[in-house]
Amino acid sequence: MSTILALDQGTHASRAALFTAQGDMLFAHCEAVVLERIDKHHIEQNPQQITRSLQTCIAAVIEAATEQRAAIQACGLAIQRSSVIAWNAQGEALSPVLSWQDTRGEAQLDKLRVHQDAIQRLSGLPLSAHYGASKLAWLQQHVDAGNSLRLSPLVSYVLHHLLRAAPYVTDHVNAQRTQLFSLQQRDWSPQLCDWFGVAPQRLPTCAPVVHDYGKLSALPVSLTAMSGDQNAAIYSDGKLPPDTVLINIGTGAFILQLLERYHSSDKQLTGIACSDARQAQYVREATVNGAGGALQWLQKQYPQINIESQLSDWLQQHHHPPVFINSVGGLGSPWWNSDIEPHFIYADSNDDDSLPQKAVAIVESIVFMLHANLAIMRRQQPVTRIRVSGGLSQLDGLCQRLASLTGLVVERSRNHEATARGIAWLAAGRPAQWNTETRQLFQPNEQPGLQQRYQIFCKHLQQLLRS
Repeated sequence: MSTILALDQGTHASRAALFTAQGDMLFAHCEAVVLERIDKHHIEQNPQQITRSLQTCIAAVIEAATEQRAAIQACGLAIQRSSVIAWNAQGEALSPVLSWQDTRGEAQLDKLRVHQDAIQRLSGLPLSAHYGASKLAWLQQHVDAGNSLRLSPLVSYVLHHLLRAAPYVTDHVNAQRTQLFSLQQRDWSPQLCDWFGVAPQRLPTCAPVVHDYGKLSALPVSLTAMSGDQNAAIYSDGKLPPDTVLINIGTGAFILQLLERYHSSDKQLTGIACSDARQAQYVREATVNGAGGALQWLQKQYPQINIESQLSDWLQQHHHPPVFINSVGGLGSPWWNSDIEPHFIYADSNDDDSLPQKAVAIVESIVFMLHANLAIMRRQQPVTRIRVSGGLSQLDGLCQRLASLTGLVVERSRNHEATARGIAWLAAGRPAQWNTETRQLFQPNEQPGLQQRYQIFCKHLQQLLRS
């Protein structure tokens, strides 16, 4: 029985999982990694810890899979996108990992506003400090390593330490999230590099998502697919139908829909879902920065209470929460604003401002932002169904509110490892036979209070954006 090793490196944890050639998970191991929020703009991770966590996960799965070890045919790696690092040709990290949430390069963007429309046309991404370009420019200014300086997506550094050949390479998906990559040429853009002031000779070679990257150091197996975490999740159940959107809800929330043909968007992202030596499959993407991250923001204010353990019950019990303007981590699509502070809106001074009500309001704010983005997507391409994955998708109250607000059926797979399954499918050669899990369905129902709170959310947010 042939098997596939899947590596999933996310913001808060690294995972390794072993799948059969039909998509059934046999073993898995997870290692936590630390995210350090130094201040609002400086958010970092330890690159050595990330690499060690993946090596530990690989070793644990290999040890557990004694009988299947020799049957591992391929490996895939999916990783957090838009996180970058400076390092040298010897593989030594010269900086922390600057997280996708890090916005220390924001000051550079002011002088680039004149080019923002052209930047979005070339890169598929709106001008934002969350992407890698301004962070890489900051690293180039602050790290001195002479000619050996490498500026890259996190994945290039990780790959250097996982593969025998220690290459300096990145895939199309992670390259694009630097905002230095031409979406249609599928290579570094000289114009974008010039505008951001990043030397292209310091960047890694670009390769397709499905590509033979070389053999792992830990075992004689080739890594045959590499992508970003959200892009890989699209393929958890094989190829996503074009009228279905995937919403993956973790620290952030991401809405993804495969495009029937390439076309740009001025409010949302255009990216690459998958590519090989011949062609690319494009994807429309919308982002909500404050999903699980917003609940963590609230948790820090109530350290004595475990919000996660009670949230599911609170969602069933509380149906009249305040409205939360969820700008935790900055407003993502379609607003693209990092100046608004997160806050609650109460109808009057007698409203309940207890922790359960605040937690429910945060969950509803996630639903509101997802709905606003879905409305834009539905004007460009039909959407008849929503598929959800990720940690927060396990909240029935979130899924039901999403179905009721959008008027669409929400389906939730019982398989929680969407990213790992997706990268396994790509690494396996995109097989036609790939088991799909039985899904739980959430049907729309009438929730007038929810609709009213959504209208308050939209009206208040528009007033803030105009002021």
